[in-house]
Amino acid sequence: MSGNKEKQRPEGHWIKRPPRPSKPAAPPPRRKPGLIQAMIAGSVGIMLGMLNAAATGAGGLPDPVPAIAAGIGLCIGAIATWRLFGGTRQDFKDLFY
Repeated sequence: MSGNKEKQRPEGHWIKRPPRPSKPAAPPPRRKPGLIQAMIAGSVGIMLGMLNAAATGAGGLPDPVPAIAAGIGLCIGAIATWRLFGGTRQDFKDLFY
């Protein structure tokens, strides 16, 4: 009772899967934002800063608060717009260095 007949697999039972590629495929190159997008981001930041300063100034807050609000609005507006264009910190450094 060797059991060879019971242990044999039927014809075509084992299907070998294709070999995996040695390296995963590289992602497609992305289009980096340029100087025009940086200028747009700066403009949006300035506009948001001015809006922030006007809103805090109209609220009757003491003198340094509108200037601080303008700076915060400028930073947030410029960074948010740059990120919406798909830019990173390294892309910004590459523009000027």
